Amino acid sequence: MPEADARTSLPLTASRPALLVGGSDREFRELVHDMLAFSSAIQEVRNRLGQQIGLSGTQYTLLISIARLSESNGELGVNQLAEHLHLSGAFVTIEVNKLVAADLVTKTVNPDDRRRVVLAITDEARKRLRGLSHIQCPANDALFEPLEAQDFRALRDVMRRLADTGPRTLAVIDALTADTPKRKRKTSASAV
Repeated sequence: MPEADARTSLPLTASRPALLVGGSDREFRELVHDMLAFSSAIQEVRNRLGQQIGLSGTQYTLLISIARLSESNGELGVNQLAEHLHLSGAFVTIEVNKLVAADLVTKTVNPDDRRRVVLAITDEARKRLRGLSHIQCPANDALFEPLEAQDFRALRDVMRRLADTGPRTLAVIDALTADTPKRKRKTSASAV
């Protein structure tokens, strides 16, 4: 067997046995790249759906989440919305305030805890979301077309577990790079 070229032989990108196939991380990397491609596609779908009703993709996600969660949970607060979407409360507050300013969301004082607010969509928001369904439903069907019912349930379970790993992973990176000096970026003047 020929020796590996030191210039092209790179260390594994994962070490957990569950992520390696035959001692190789090739399939793991392919999975990550497929997930990135799907993430990019779903982000663009969200952006385009938002554009259809005059919102950013993030605002669209917040609006439809407020609508759906209010239907099923009754009183919905900023923290519940942030937790559901895996976003910070501060970010959700800023974006919700934009939706309030656009008369798409209302914020009322929670009668049980006056320090909290209850979020709800307005009639205008409901009208926009209903008008979007003729695009939204076929788009979602196309996006997830390859999945059978059992695939959907399995993917839902896996994504639920993966959704919370981001903050822990960033903490690992921060801990491992705390003493590492950050690389300086070349400015256009110094790149000459």
